Amino acid sequence: MLVGRMFAVTVAATLATVGLLAAPASAATISSGHLDVLDVDYDAGALTLDIKTHSPISPVTDDLSPVGTVLRVSSSWTSTVPSGAAWSCLGAAGSTFYVAPQAYDANKLYAGWDSTDVPAAQGPVKMELVSAVSSPAGGRFALYTTATSGLTVVPTFRLNSNTAAGCATPVWSGGIGAGVHGHGNWAFSQVGTYTLTFRATAGNGAGPSSGNVTYTFQVG
Repeated sequence: MLVGRMFAVTVAATLATVGLLAAPASAATISSGHLDVLDVDYDAGALTLDIKTHSPISPVTDDLSPVGTVLRVSSSWTSTVPSGAAWSCLGAAGSTFYVAPQAYDANKLYAGWDSTDVPAAQGPVKMELVSAVSSPAGGRFALYTTATSGLTVVPTFRLNSNTAAGCATPVWSGGIGAGVHGHGNWAFSQVGTYTLTFRATAGNGAGPSSGNVTYTFQVG
């Protein structure tokens, strides 16, 4: 009996080594590199939401599980809220926030979204911020993009947990088009741990859904 058990353990270990025992990809903490946090995939009538990673992040995969994965934003990645009404939903003018930026920086998270595996007939993808909880309490999360109009930088808030009047953005306006890959600014109002829950639904909300998928961001 002992020999049989030892043989079974040896075979299982060997199969795992050569990759014959399939398991969801997972990682511990990612603090730099190119990744698509909101990676939407459609296959055989099912929609999934997970993380897509690119080299040099390891593992490089289209199906990294958010479970057990921590996305870290350093306390040194700070910026200041500009003045002007367009920026008010990010916080008070002059206040400090922490951000994984839209522009590529090899030493920071280059975080985006990807729907290249969603066929046109299943788009756009309705993306919802179901909940945003911080510890300590009181932290706010916003995903926004910027564009330049003349000499002015203009933000567009894609998702925002700010509950101030006119700021809450629980649903991505217009959805994420099928076959799209983009990047934005992932902003946090304070140091702490953020538990963010998203839900993706094909057909602009009328198709299959990923269900609620929870991500962990560590700021600081």
